[in-house]
Amino acid sequence: MNEIKSGSLDAIITDPPYNISRDNNFKTMGRAGIDFGEWDKDFDLTSWIKCCNPLLKKGGNIVIFNDWKNMTLITDALEDNGFEVKDLIRWKKTNAMPRNRDRRFITDYEVAVWAVKKGGKWTFNRLSDTYEIPEILGGLTPKSEKINGGHPTQKPVYVMKWLLERLTNENDLVLDPFMGSGSTGVACKELNREFIGIELDEKYFNIAKERMSNS
Repeated sequence: MNEIKSGSLDAIITDPPYNISRDNNFKTMGRAGIDFGEWDKDFDLTSWIKCCNPLLKKGGNIVIFNDWKNMTLITDALEDNGFEVKDLIRWKKTNAMPRNRDRRFITDYEVAVWAVKKGGKWTFNRLSDTYEIPEILGGLTPKSEKINGGHPTQKPVYVMKWLLERLTNENDLVLDPFMGSGSTGVACKELNREFIGIELDEKYFNIAKERMSNS
C-alpha cells in the first residue's frame, strides 16, 4: 500500500480476515470446525486502516466486510483515521450454510461498513426509483467462480458489482488490499473500473490473476 500514490484512489472495497476460525460442534454436518487457515487467526483488524486515508481522494468511499462482532472496532478505527461512517450494508444469503436449527438462528447474512473520507463529495449512485435499501440479496459463491478450488471465504462477483455500481463510477480506480481470489477485480473489469489488488498468499494471487485475465 505504501507504493500507491497519495490521493489516487476513488474507492477501497475489501473483505479482510474476520478472526472467526475456531472449533465447533458441527461434526454431524460434516464440519468438525471453522478453520479457514492461518491467515484468519490473530489478524490485526484495524492497524491497516490508517494507511487508507492518505491514498483516497477526498470524498473517497471505503467498504469493509467483516463479522458483525468486529464492527465496533472497525468503525472506531475509521472515525479515528479521518473517515465518516455512513451506513452498514447487509449481504443476505438465500442459501445460507446450515447450523443446529433446534438451538440457534441460522446465520443468513454478512455485513460491511461504508465510510467516506472527509473533505469532499462522495459518489452515491441511486439505482432505485425510490430509496436504496442497503441490502444485497443472493446466493453463496457458485462453483463456477471458484476456479482451482477458489478461496474458502470467497465473495460472489455480484456482491462486489452491487457495491461498485452504487459507490463508484466508470474509470474510477479501486483498491482491494485483501484481494483473495479476486472477486473485486473481476467485478471492476466487468464494470470498466481500474483496479489494484494486493494479496500475500501466492496461490490466491495466481487464482485472481487467472480469473481477471479470463473475465
